[in-house]
Amino acid sequence: MIFSPHILQAKVIIPMDKDEFGRPIPGTGGESWQEVCKCRCDDNTTKEFKSDNGEVYRPNYHVVCEKRTAIKAGDEVRCMDGDNVRSQGEVYMVKSTSYFNYSELWM
Repeated sequence: MIFSPHILQAKVIIPMDKDEFGRPIPGTGGESWQEVCKCRCDDNTTKEFKSDNGEVYRPNYHVVCEKRTAIKAGDEVRCMDGDNVRSQGEVYMVKSTSYFNYSELWM
C-alpha cells in the first residue's frame, strides 16, 4: 500500500491468574494494545450497511490495512496517528481482497 500513515492496534485482554482455590489474584492480568500493521483510517460519512436482522448502521471509520489481518467482527481496535488516537471502536465488518492482499475494516 502506497499511503499508510497510521498504525492499527488491537486490544488484548489478559485474564487474571488464579490461586489454588480458583480465586482471582489481584494485580495480575489486564489489557494492552498490540500493534497489528500499518493502515489508512478515513472518516466515513456516507456508507450505510444493513445487518442480517434488518438494522441499518453507519460506521464512523473505514480502515484499509496493508495486509490481511486476523481481526474479526466484534474486536476492539484503534488507529494511531503518531502518539495520538485517530479512531477507536468495535469492528462491524471485515473484508479482504484477493488480488491486492489488503483488508478493510468498518468500525
